[in-house]
Amino acid sequence: MQETKKKWFAVRTKPRQEEIATMHYMRQGFAVYAPKVQSMRRHARKAEKVMRPLFPGYIFLNLGDTEQDWTAIGSTIGAIGPVRFNDYCPPVPDWVIAGIQVRENDSGYIPLKSLGAAMMKSGAKVTVALGDKEIDGIFLNFRDEDRVVVLLTILQRQLPVVTPLAKLKVA
Repeated sequence: MQETKKKWFAVRTKPRQEEIATMHYMRQGFAVYAPKVQSMRRHARKAEKVMRPLFPGYIFLNLGDTEQDWTAIGSTIGAIGPVRFNDYCPPVPDWVIAGIQVRENDSGYIPLKSLGAAMMKSGAKVTVALGDKEIDGIFLNFRDEDRVVVLLTILQRQLPVVTPLAKLKVA
């Protein structure tokens, strides 16, 4: 019996355990893709570049028909299980994975600026999450890899505000 072409599937992981799940899936012989971004971590007047998952809580497995043992996949250390709708585990289209992989640089991570540039153009409407509130604004430009300048209306004045890229939603 000839196996059909392998397909990509999204798998949920436990919080901050993407690396652990990846390591255990690789030990089981699965092809794993866990895209990463490089961002700045600021703490106590120090800033350092760190690698973080592009999709926190998710990784991708490339599986053939005979490898789709969802019980084993869900019971792997660090994993919760496949993304599913009732009993159906939808495959992720190859073009989605290829679109992510093509953005990786030589160091193996996706620069946020290039990812954001694909999503946001100057003048685009965005929403900034501020605690439990959201404020509508206009995207102006990137300050660095993980900070952007957004034009917000505050007290009936439009002010440019620097905010983390992670706080933005494209409206």
